[in-house]
Amino acid sequence: MIILKTKGIYKEDGKIVLNSIKIFNWADITENTLPLFPEGTSINLSISFDENIFLSGINGIVWATYDLRQAEIIQSSLIAQHIHCEVKPLKLEKENLFLISVTNENETKDAIDFIWKSNDGLRLKPDWNYSKGVTNKSFEQWLNGH
Repeated sequence: MIILKTKGIYKEDGKIVLNSIKIFNWADITENTLPLFPEGTSINLSISFDENIFLSGINGIVWATYDLRQAEIIQSSLIAQHIHCEVKPLKLEKENLFLISVTNENETKDAIDFIWKSNDGLRLKPDWNYSKGVTNKSFEQWLNGH
């Protein structure tokens, strides 16, 4: 799970002003009653999401990796399989995640099967299956022909 964090200041009437000067209302994030924080109270926010959504094919996204080299090699492999796709960077808090997006929705299942589901494909495991900073061992094994 990836967690993005930011800070802001609580203002009157439930407004929270983020350090980036964006404002949103307490009611936009929860149905809970407006808190009785004094104006000026520091607010810390964390937003999390499940990385496995990047493997599901939603909006054509079939893979995600922190390694641009891996993304480009997988993209080339998919194109060699006549599955058209592109690499799209996604800037997260302090790092980039590179998404592989299939351009033809009808090819999404074939791309997913080729990358990680089928025993005849690459058989990759997502980067987040490994400790932070460790290279994707399944990708390196495939790349080296093992």
